[in-house]
Amino acid sequence: MVKDAFRPRWIGALLIGIVPWAYGDPVLSIAHRGNSLFAPENTLAAFSAAQGAADLVETDARLSADGTLVLMHDSKVDRTTDGAGTVAGKTVAQLKLLDAGSWFSPAFAGERVPTLEEMITLTLPFATPLIERKDGPASAYVDELRRLGAVEKVVVQAFDWEFLKSVHALEPAIRLGALGSGPLTPAKLIEIAASGATMVAWEKSGVTAAEVALAHNAGLSLFVWTADGVEIKKFIDMGVDGIISNDPGLVKRWEQGTTNTPARFRDGLVAYWKMDDGLADPFATTVGDSAGSNPGTLTRKDGASHWADGAWAQFGGSLHLDGATAFVSIPPTESLDLNAREMTFSAWVRLATLPSAMSTSYGAIFDSTTDCYVLYLDRGNRELRFKVTDASGQAARPGIPEASLCTDQWLHVAATYSGAAGPVSGQATIYLDGEPGDVHTGHDGSAPVGLTGQVKTGQWAAMGREGPSGGNDFDGFVDDVAIWRRSLSPDEVALLYRGGQMGLSLSDLISETTKLIEPRAVRVSTAAELEIEFVCAGPWKAFRLLRSGTVSGPFAPVPGIGPAALGDGLYKFVCPLENDARAFYRIAGE
Repeated sequence: MVKDAFRPRWIGALLIGIVPWAYGDPVLSIAHRGNSLFAPENTLAAFSAAQGAADLVETDARLSADGTLVLMHDSKVDRTTDGAGTVAGKTVAQLKLLDAGSWFSPAFAGERVPTLEEMITLTLPFATPLIERKDGPASAYVDELRRLGAVEKVVVQAFDWEFLKSVHALEPAIRLGALGSGPLTPAKLIEIAASGATMVAWEKSGVTAAEVALAHNAGLSLFVWTADGVEIKKFIDMGVDGIISNDPGLVKRWEQGTTNTPARFRDGLVAYWKMDDGLADPFATTVGDSAGSNPGTLTRKDGASHWADGAWAQFGGSLHLDGATAFVSIPPTESLDLNAREMTFSAWVRLATLPSAMSTSYGAIFDSTTDCYVLYLDRGNRELRFKVTDASGQAARPGIPEASLCTDQWLHVAATYSGAAGPVSGQATIYLDGEPGDVHTGHDGSAPVGLTGQVKTGQWAAMGREGPSGGNDFDGFVDDVAIWRRSLSPDEVALLYRGGQMGLSLSDLISETTKLIEPRAVRVSTAAELEIEFVCAGPWKAFRLLRSGTVSGPFAPVPGIGPAALGDGLYKFVCPLENDARAFYRIAGE
């Protein structure tokens, strides 16, 4: 449901035992023209694809020649159908003859131009319809919503604020949103409020934290349009109330990635090279896989150790690679041929040079000639890139720009792939230090469709150079390298990084005991109090709430706070917020 009043977002966290949180009202995920990155816009297929991914589903309404509200963004049908001419010049029957899906993918051939009635009927069971008026009088919308019994179940938005005034005068129960772009000024907010709107939907280039605060101080919710890829995370962190996106599932995943979701690091773990082999033997040549049967072999052409510890390791030990003199060969195995439509790669990396300063075109951190799944530096594109190839040979290469990289400092790099991100689309994401850095949807040659198969087999990898063939040397340190046969959640990726910042390796995270105190709900009350509901499956009957201003502590008890017992092992803390400051919480059982 659309927020009728703003409540300040408050962000806090518990980490590693300790669980991550960001609470207050969640950012709403709003499907732009349906889930339009993965299905043809403004079709029933796109609206259906938004189920489970969106809180609201946005669409564009126009009047047909016979006075029916139909859905299409453009005034002409040419771009998104196999027809030509204007929407206003065609009857519903004529519009229904058009193919509105083939332009996107042959898999959607035969999709038709829907009516507003069809969209509302389909969408209401799982999301709130957000209807943008493209043309037609206020009476046409009010009459249709009354006929459908949907007056209080939808939101209507428009760039024409006089239209909103007319709707509000005819039917005050319809919730309204004011669309706009450019500078968002106090004068505009006064005009918007006068129209009857309770929500502002503003173009992304005109939205900063200042505009968010301005809208909230005026008593209006603020949606931003149209945000995709890594910019989604920026607006989540900014505290907007909703994000209109072609990829609403990404909004929801990254919004949930700031709340508590369980980390299951054992699940699907295929290989884990801890890089601690040199601690016992500085001239060890076996790089052990503690999760599977994929040991690597260290080649040291210069006779030096190349194992490091202390300040040169992120955790206990690390390995200094220089493809010309030191590299790790990892022969093909059945388990490294993942035989799955999803995967994750994770590593701690310390670069000796930035991509543009390399003497070779590529710097092979974890690479193979077959490029099934690889991590490398790309001199030409000045990026640290992840490449994944599916069984059909389609590939995606999300990358971290050089401006975000640095030398002589440990960086956490993770990359995920899901071949089932959409009906005809896979998705690959690369993360830097727990934050999403780039997202590619579909095959790079046919985005946003394709890349839907299992990860290509035939992986024969090496660390420090390209597979068994050699070349494209990488100079730097690596530590805690792992591969999963599943796509880790954004929260799990962030937890790997934040755990590392606290000195916890993947091995430490895996070995953590099962949590017997688990959160169930966290919210900010209207009285500006933090409410934490949790369930206890352990023996404790007394609990303390601990708080710190930093994730690493020290944590001190919150004075005068005790939980209420709600029954069946469920408890609730109610804690006053402190000046909207960032805080981190733990619950201790006694």
